[in-house]
Amino acid sequence: MTHTPSIRLRLLAGLLPVLLAACASPASPDPVTPGVSPDVTRLFADALHCRGSFPDGRDPATAERLRASGVEFTDRAPGEVIDLLYRFPQPLKIDDTAIPAIVVRGDRGVVVIAQARGDMDDFVRRMQAVPHAPDQAAADGFGELDVLYSRAMPLRPGVDKIAPRLVIGRGIEAAAYAFRWGCRSYDG
Repeated sequence: MTHTPSIRLRLLAGLLPVLLAACASPASPDPVTPGVSPDVTRLFADALHCRGSFPDGRDPATAERLRASGVEFTDRAPGEVIDLLYRFPQPLKIDDTAIPAIVVRGDRGVVVIAQARGDMDDFVRRMQAVPHAPDQAAADGFGELDVLYSRAMPLRPGVDKIAPRLVIGRGIEAAAYAFRWGCRSYDG
């Protein structure tokens, strides 16, 4: 004797994909910072995560775009090596860290470093970073941070010849909740 599925079961089977789609958790949103345009937050998030180049405020068009979004920009060494400081009207919210400022320094390679507030140990775990080679800590931090943890990142086409690293460490901040993190790229 064969049993045919009941009408309820067929109805449930037909509605199951719709119910699952409605209950699925939404995709993680792009970083959003009140007072700063979402595209500026995304630009800096991409630069910090070694997914794109840093927004170069020395370029007049880029500087105008950043200023229009409320970003203060200072070239701390005009005409010399790269030494840029970006300050935000409200701290950027990227990866559960609050970032009031970002520094970009470089000569042979570049480091894009967030001056962040948050839980560094949790951040290290979430970024899957490992202890950084102590003999490279100072050089990889360009004087902005003592690199304690890092993780190799994929090459960015047209940007890198050598794989960049996500770097995490402490700066001169004394506060336990303050740390620095970002992208260290190398010339090839």
